[in-house]
Amino acid sequence: MKIRDIRKGDIITYRSGRINYVNKPCNYWKYYNAYFQNSELGTNYDIMKIQRYVKFLWFYKLKTIYKRSI
Repeated sequence: MKIRDIRKGDIITYRSGRINYVNKPCNYWKYYNAYFQNSELGTNYDIMKIQRYVKFLWFYKLKTIYKRSI
């Protein structure tokens, strides 16, 4: 997965445990490198997991599209 694959509405989990919904994906493209690390904010804001809602028939299912081991 590349950093450009992040879309609006994705759920991002950081190393510190904080969860954030993506509103402006261009900010992630600008501040994160290919390894999903932000050098300006330190290691607490490295992206550990990216989840996305996927439509299945008439239901929405939460799917993990990227997960990093510790």
